[in-house]
Amino acid sequence: MLPALRADLHLSPAAAAFDGAPQWTLADPLRGRYFKLGGSAVRLLRHWALGDPEQVLAAANAEPGVPLQDTVLEELLTFLSQHDLIAALDPRQRASYGLKAAGSRQSLGTRVLHQYLFFRIPLWRPDAFLNRAWPVLERNGGWILRYCLPLLFILGLFLVMRDWSRFIATFPHLFSFGGVLAFGVALTFAKLLHEFGHAFMAKRAGCRVQSMGLAFMVLLPMFYTDVSDAWRVSDRRSRLLIDAGGVFAELVLAVLALLAWSLLPDGPARTAAFMLATATWVTTLLINLNPFMRFDGYFLVSDLWGVENLQNRSFALCRWHLREALFGYGDPAPEPWPALMRRRLLVWGYCSWVWRAVLFFGIALAVYHLFFKVLGVFLMVVELVWFIGLPVYKELCHWWQRRAQANPHKLFWLGAGVLLVLAVLLLPWRTAVEVPALLEASRTSDLHAPVAARLKALHVQDAQVVSQGQLLLELDSPDLDSRQLIVRREIEILQLLSRRQASRSETAGDAGILEQQLAEAVAEYRGLAAQRERLQIRAPQAGVMRDLPPELTPGLWLSPSQTLGRIVEPGVRLRGYLAEASLWRVAPGSHGRFIADDPARTAVEVRLDTIDATGVRYVELEALTSDHHGPIAVRRDAQHRAEPVQAQYGVRLSPLSDIAEVDQPRRGVVVLEGAGESLLGGLWRRLAALGVRESGF
Repeated sequence: MLPALRADLHLSPAAAAFDGAPQWTLADPLRGRYFKLGGSAVRLLRHWALGDPEQVLAAANAEPGVPLQDTVLEELLTFLSQHDLIAALDPRQRASYGLKAAGSRQSLGTRVLHQYLFFRIPLWRPDAFLNRAWPVLERNGGWILRYCLPLLFILGLFLVMRDWSRFIATFPHLFSFGGVLAFGVALTFAKLLHEFGHAFMAKRAGCRVQSMGLAFMVLLPMFYTDVSDAWRVSDRRSRLLIDAGGVFAELVLAVLALLAWSLLPDGPARTAAFMLATATWVTTLLINLNPFMRFDGYFLVSDLWGVENLQNRSFALCRWHLREALFGYGDPAPEPWPALMRRRLLVWGYCSWVWRAVLFFGIALAVYHLFFKVLGVFLMVVELVWFIGLPVYKELCHWWQRRAQANPHKLFWLGAGVLLVLAVLLLPWRTAVEVPALLEASRTSDLHAPVAARLKALHVQDAQVVSQGQLLLELDSPDLDSRQLIVRREIEILQLLSRRQASRSETAGDAGILEQQLAEAVAEYRGLAAQRERLQIRAPQAGVMRDLPPELTPGLWLSPSQTLGRIVEPGVRLRGYLAEASLWRVAPGSHGRFIADDPARTAVEVRLDTIDATGVRYVELEALTSDHHGPIAVRRDAQHRAEPVQAQYGVRLSPLSDIAEVDQPRRGVVVLEGAGESLLGGLWRRLAALGVRESGF
């Protein structure tokens, strides 16, 4: 005899399948699970109470439809037994409970290790409250949303546009302590309203909302609402409204907050209104509507396409498609999807795999930084192995077990592709080492006026060869002349007073004071004379005069910050920085080429002369820093010095051919011939360096 079914099961009609076949939903209210059944299973369940398998089959076959065989009844019985839909009065069903409990039993450590990433804490059963509140909302919500909400939005937008500058000026307050606190309060209120939006839309569809509470994802708390009873709803529009109810609720809140911002006085309440009108609903759209996470966006896509259990069914189709594309087993597809829906599911499934890999890697990093280092490293490795490594390992094991069934033609091309990839990854074909460098004159001196002065005479021209100490410009400073004249008169007066007092015995005690004042005045006069001498600008070295401003004419006033030209010494020098990762690949004597950023310049053959024994603390060649559009990433310290983000070693190089005179520094890159390194070797070296750096417990 067939075992009895559980009395609490509920069977209800569902939307038709893609081929138009009728479907039914079998609800298990005890565990909150729902199953889609086809016409054959429902025909058998209608007569299940007969008990005798032959009578059940005969009664089912008496109905219109395809004749059913014994195997269909056996498959249905197995399905009901595996999902515990058989009444506990059956002895075999009771015996299976112990086996299932033993198979699912885990130690405390295993449960903590795998369940701390996500767990729920139910706090409230809101169904009674929703039953009382929904009729009131149903009577008044329609006209409010249809007429009042658009008017409030237009009014709020109009008031904000009138005070747009103050509205925008609220943004900097977000980064203060009060702004962060207001954002947290506003976000909490918005997410609570978000969950009530789901709950009321579920109640509108006649569903039971079992619980509301807190869910923790990587120990980050968030509200949740259990609307799993929505699987019983067959109307697609109602299910879409349940999925989008939270977003709709937050958008309504944003409209009200937009108007409230214009009406509230300055303070925390107005800042919270600003948050609700801007940041909270934007985060909702970015996070909740993501179709690859099991939030609102996932269920919207699932109900819009009419594909229940979208993730598992899409992943099964992707696994089948991948295996057939690589090995050609010839297996049938898991489900007979229409062509358009198959393409949708394949695109969604492959994109979801990529997203989950990125997400799990991000969770592993978050776990690493969330705990102290030893525990963080352990948990990060566990997450990477459990969520990324283990699924890949299982799939590889499946491929190996079915290696004999693979299509030889596909297997040949797969092996060729693997060998090609391994060759690209393992062969040390990368021999070039790039060194950001600057080609400049061997020595350059900038000319400046010592003080604010006026040009008296110009004795040099641009591109003129000058010798060391040659007079280039004569300046005069009326202010300096007047100050020198005043000090000279002061010296004369002090000298006169000193001679007069030396002849009087009653003022002989003041002679020491006069001598001190006279010494100070003489020292000041000599300093002014030295400054006056500096107004005669001479060449600090032999070289060529460059960048002489064309507006230099006698009588022109000059500022000390203004560059009056440069003396460029003949010869060039080439300096650069070698990254620590490439330090082992080159040595002094290596040859290469300097390629300037200017494509009109020809490449220059160079030789590596020296490499610094230690890394540089600051990058002296500012043209190579990232904030000057250079290739070396730097950050600025309190003194605005360029600290390299990654270790850099200073190098000096020599051109192997004659180079024309360098008027301006030329930025470029030196490509040196170094030791070969494979892509996989370089990756391993970086990972090893990262491990050594992070292993300092």
